[in-house]
Amino acid sequence: MEARSTDNLDQPGDGTQRPPGTTTPGLKGKPGKRLSAAQSHFPKLAECAHFHYEAVDFGNIQLSLEQGEEAPGDEDPLFVIQVTCQGRTWRVRRSYEELRTLDGHLHCCIFDRRFSRLPPLPPGPRAQVLPPLLRQYLETLSAIVDSNINCGPVLTWMEVDNHGNRLLVNEEASINVPAIAAAHVVKRYAAQTPGELSFEVGDIVSVIDMPPAEDTSWWRGKHGFQVGFFPSECVELFPDRLSPGGKGDGDGPDPGVLAPPGPLSPSLARRRGKLAGLLRAFLRARPSRQRLLQRGILRQRVFGCDLGEHLLNAGTDVPAVLRCCAAFIEQHGLVDGIYRLSGLASNIQRLRHEFDSERVPALARAPFLQDVHSVSSLCKLYFRELPAPLLTHRLHPRFAGMSYLVMPPGTCLCLGFAFMGQVPC
Repeated sequence: MEARSTDNLDQPGDGTQRPPGTTTPGLKGKPGKRLSAAQSHFPKLAECAHFHYEAVDFGNIQLSLEQGEEAPGDEDPLFVIQVTCQGRTWRVRRSYEELRTLDGHLHCCIFDRRFSRLPPLPPGPRAQVLPPLLRQYLETLSAIVDSNINCGPVLTWMEVDNHGNRLLVNEEASINVPAIAAAHVVKRYAAQTPGELSFEVGDIVSVIDMPPAEDTSWWRGKHGFQVGFFPSECVELFPDRLSPGGKGDGDGPDPGVLAPPGPLSPSLARRRGKLAGLLRAFLRARPSRQRLLQRGILRQRVFGCDLGEHLLNAGTDVPAVLRCCAAFIEQHGLVDGIYRLSGLASNIQRLRHEFDSERVPALARAPFLQDVHSVSSLCKLYFRELPAPLLTHRLHPRFAGMSYLVMPPGTCLCLGFAFMGQVPC
């Protein structure tokens, strides 16, 4: 199964396309099977693998209820929901239970119901109250849905990808056809028509259609994520290690056993020596890690990086993540359990990605003002992922031993400050 955007859908008749020069009907593609609109080809939300996009950019999504469809037997009726994103509109058909699953998923990792103000969807209401209830729900949801939703199953439920394109699942895509053989390219070929493959010498091609030689000299295969035709004389099949029966014929060497390599020809040895020399020259000429950091090609991570190394590379005394989070908590942190309660995982991961990308996020935006605990959770995450603790392993026994000392008030505090002076800065 392949998920693709409508911007890259196969053209009609892709399966039967043949390059010029083929005169016999030896290659025939399998006609694409059109899925019925009433039969949903998307998996249920509960069955989707839960993941979050690192970056989303689709603006606002408008959802509206159009009508309902009667389902045969005792099945739930299907509701036609119009989805509008980036000026494009399409319709999806969902049952009431799928809408309830979506509501639960939204309030599990995206929204808090106190701030979303979405009405809860009760189990099993009467059919007469469903349309007005869902219409109100979708109108409220459309007012708050924008690029703050990065949950993959929720966007898949709406048939939207992370860039606002319609996401379709094509079960008959050519890329999903299993290969029958593997070959390596021995002759370069450049595609002459859109239905052909281009490859260089040494590339690997998966062959999915290999008609007899008397029918046509064109094969069909996969190269990377592209499927197309190519001349069979440009590739050589990899030999099978085992014969179809799995046994030798007794007259020659067993095909199941690899023969020991023989002596190399002078031309092959010269070619391998030249390749080894090029590889050694490349390894000597590669720049150092510090040079890559200075050029900005290699970025230094914030989370999981040694504190001293991070401060040296950033040229500051306090990490930017701690400085920004502390200022935000000082201003908006008067909430219940600021460091005891955890924030939404999606907000925490979004903030972490921003700081790891050497960008300072705008914490005054609505998603973080509504979820202050995500900022405090980010601080805890930073300290938790430090390779070495702030008080260092060397000074840990001294700090732990202070809890067993009986001293006058204030003496323990002075002793703690004395130990703090030995902490490397």
